This record gives sequence, C-alpha cells and structure tokens, in this order.
Amino acid sequence: MKSLDLSRYYAAYSGLPFQDRWAVMPLRASMPLAAEDIEKQWQQLQQTKLTGNKRLIYIHIPFCDTHCQFCGFYQNLLRKFDTEAYINALLTEITLEINNPALQSAPIHAVYFGGGTPSALPAGQLARVISLLKQSLTLAPDCEITIEGRISDFDEARTDSYIEAGANRFSIGIQTFDTNIRQKLGRLSKREQIIETFERIAAKDSVALVCDLMFGLPGQTPQSWQTDLELAAGLPLDGVDLYALNLLSSTPLAKRVGNGQLELPSVADKCHFYLQGEAFLRRQGWMQLSNSHWAKTTRERNLYNLLIKQGADFFAFGSGAGGRLGGQSFMLQRDLAEYYTRLKQGKKPLMMLTGQSLLGEWLYQLQAGIEQGRVDLAALTTQAHLLDPLLEQWQQAGLLVNDARCLLLTPSGRFWSSNLLQALQQLLLSLNNPEHLERQEKMMQMRQSGKPAPRHTAAP
Repeated sequence: MKSLDLSRYYAAYSGLPFQDRWAVMPLRASMPLAAEDIEKQWQQLQQTKLTGNKRLIYIHIPFCDTHCQFCGFYQNLLRKFDTEAYINALLTEITLEINNPALQSAPIHAVYFGGGTPSALPAGQLARVISLLKQSLTLAPDCEITIEGRISDFDEARTDSYIEAGANRFSIGIQTFDTNIRQKLGRLSKREQIIETFERIAAKDSVALVCDLMFGLPGQTPQSWQTDLELAAGLPLDGVDLYALNLLSSTPLAKRVGNGQLELPSVADKCHFYLQGEAFLRRQGWMQLSNSHWAKTTRERNLYNLLIKQGADFFAFGSGAGGRLGGQSFMLQRDLAEYYTRLKQGKKPLMMLTGQSLLGEWLYQLQAGIEQGRVDLAALTTQAHLLDPLLEQWQQAGLLVNDARCLLLTPSGRFWSSNLLQALQQLLLSLNNPEHLERQEKMMQMRQSGKPAPRHTAAP
C-alpha cells in the first residue's frame, strides 16, 4: 500500500476551511456488464430472494411543465407527450416483475415518486401506480409513500387522489418564498399561493408535509433567507430541506450567470446561509435528521433518503430511473421511444447493469454516517489510527469533534460534509481496498488516453 497523503485534505484554520465544496466522485464499486450478458444476469437477479436488507421502490416520472432555470434533471416537456400512455407502460414494467422472488421476498419500506415532476401528471394517474403496488406487494405497515412535486400542481383533485390512493408524504420544492427570486428561477407561484396551498394540505391532516428551501440563489440576502426560514417555521409543516444551489453547466441559470445577467452568492455566503438556517431551526426545536433535512414533528422520517445512503436495495421503474439490487446497480433507458420498444418486447428496458459490488459495507456505512453527522471510523477499517493526524487537524479547524469513539460533525462540518466524505472515501479505499484503487487509477488513465474502459464479463 502506498503511504497515505493526508495533507492534501487538510482544512484552513482561518477563513473558509476549503476554497469550495467538492463534488463527491462516486466510487465505481463494480464494472458494467457486457451488453450481451445483461438480460441473462437480470433474470437471474429477479429470481433471487433479496432478504436481510431494507427495500425501497423508486418510480421515475420524466416530465415537467417547464424547465426550471436551475434544474439539471429535466428530460421531457409534458405537453409534448401522452402521459396516459406512459403510465400504462409503467404499469406494464412493474407487472413484468411483480411476482418475481426478488420483489416478493420481503416487505417494502418506502416508495418514492421522483422526476421530473411527478405532480405535473393529471389527477388519478399516479394513484393507479400506488394502487397496483398496494394490491400486489407487501408494504411495511409504516411504509413511507412520497409524491415529489411543485406547489402549483397540488390542487384539490390531485391532492385528494394521492391521499385516497395511499400516499402519506408530500415533498414540495419551492426553493424560496420570495416572489422576485422565484421568477428569476422560472417558478410561477407567488408567496401567498404557496402559503395557502401548504395550509390547505395540512388541514387534511393526512400526510407528512415537507418543504424544500434553497440557499445561494441569485439576489438572495441574509435578510431574505431569514424571512424564508421564519415563514417555513410558521407553517404547519412536518419537515424542511435546506439545499445549497448546485450550479450545473447545462442549466439555463448557468448560462445567464456565465454571460453576466445574474450574480450568485459566494461560497462564503452559502456557508453563512447554511449556518444561519441550522442555528435558527435548532433554536426552534426542529430535529436534524441529515445534513440537509430537519423534522418538526414525529410524522416526518425522511425514510427513503436515509435508507438509500445506508445501502438499501431499491427497485426502480420508469424511463431514466436508476436502482440497486443485491449490490448490482442498474439504469433504465432515458429515451422514451427505446423505453417503450423494450417493454413491447416484454423486456425490462435496461440501459446498464453492473456486476456485484467489489467493496465492503464500509462505503455505505461511511455515507450514512456522514449524512447523519456521526461516523464510527473504527467500525469501517482496522487501520483507523492512520487517519488520526487528519482528524486532529479537522477538529482544530472546527469541522468535527473526535471523542475517541466516533466523529461528530459540527454545523460547519455538516456544511462541508461533501469534502469530508470525498476525503474519507478515498483514504478508506486505500486502506481497505488498495487493489480497487489501483484499478480505478488505471481506468482514469485509459479514459484520459482515449482508450475504452474494460467491461465486466459475467460468469457463466
């Protein structure tokens, strides 16, 4: 094993600990299978009873009414497609697997409708999917069923159809209550409409109601952010997310920032916004469930998102969806025409399937620990003592408290959690799986040279 270079991950003692927040590079825990092996391996996986792990379902709805300026998940403009045809195809896809041992072998703990904008579909369409799942699968008694969407879609008809079908959690992204900033982002609803909608849904007393807020937006100030926080705290919500704007180069907002039309707050400003929000919610008595999520009531658990980080198996359905079963990751066709074609052939519309993960459980335990602000490094590696100089340095920089049993992230550490995760991920890979690190480095060299990366050949 090469000697560990800890100094490259050191934080500054004054000013910002790091110059920017790092994107967490996903570890390729296994190689994609060769195209000719995918179908056979998938069928074998479907006939395998998956037990001993929490199980989730992700349903992808790849349509949006409009393209929000900041969003990198946009796929298809709703009005150009027949959503009834899509729902029929989605039901067909689910039915292909509904009786397989993999899906039937244990209860489902959470179902998540994401996108895209699931709430943009007409009333009743998502309810058909929920009904099929409830009729055909064993859902845990406390199964969390989340509908993700935007505030303008949650009219009376849609809201009632979701609740009657069995949805028990709404995650609504408003980003900000500030009407002027919302218009810059391509969001149409005004502050008064947002407040009225939340109050109307809460009055039904039937779902966990969650609001997404975003900091680092164009024109946002500490004062406007404080107003957002106070409005959210004053509403009958069960949970709130505080997300930093992640400016993706492909988005309309990035183009406007690039040509000087808009200016975004600095990284230092974002850090201040996060600490401002964390301190406010703590004083208000909200419970922090993850780095970006807080619960006001016991109704909110944020179950799907937490279990994903813990390595749960998750089945995935819908064009563009991704999942993970038995340590094997997969992606479904993003192109709708190809998605429909494969289903007409009676096949799962797979675009990619990997072999089994080559890494141990330490990766999921690390991700889950960082997300919840508490990491037991001794449980992740037998060589944790080699990281002591780095942990001491981070503690002196105010990012964590090392109490000899576990690492406790401070509020500052939780803002910079992606940096800490990226560093520990690479270092633990060196300690636990040095052969995988060498293979990863070779693959990066091949990509840089233009050579194709090798594909995994499945065992017969």
